[in-house]
Amino acid sequence: MEEKAVKVLLVVLLVWAVAASGYAAKLYMENVKLRGTVASLEARLAKAEAAAADLERRTVTVDVAIDYGNGTVVWHNGTVLPRGATVLTALVSVAKVEYKMGKYGAYVVAVDGVREKLLSKNEGYSWMWYIFDPKEKKWVPGPVAADKYKLGDGAVIMWKYAHWKY
Repeated sequence: MEEKAVKVLLVVLLVWAVAASGYAAKLYMENVKLRGTVASLEARLAKAEAAAADLERRTVTVDVAIDYGNGTVVWHNGTVLPRGATVLTALVSVAKVEYKMGKYGAYVVAVDGVREKLLSKNEGYSWMWYIFDPKEKKWVPGPVAADKYKLGDGAVIMWKYAHWKY
């Protein structure tokens, strides 16, 4: 009986050894495959990171506000533009804009259907642009025409439908 038990035990151990070896081989092959997948993904990630860094070098991100003059202010935060973009480029990228070119540059006539309104030669409503000065913590009127002012990364601008009179 003891010899039979030893034989059964040896058969059980042999079956276990074969099964364990097969399972270990399967796990090894899965590991090899996963290492290849990880290496491929790491290479793709490195390419994507390089492309993202290149894109960051070639773009600026700005915040654009549009004040329609009736209490409605719409913000377009995180607007991504090509480096060298102007205040006009920013507006055109977030709204439907009508403008005309003049002696001093682009003049915005309408934004999203809100058109300038001349009440007389000395009074009216027009689109003006402002840039936020973080040092002074205030809005500053644009110093030049909107197509002449190039935006830096992080700029905050506002287009305002404003009443003027002189």
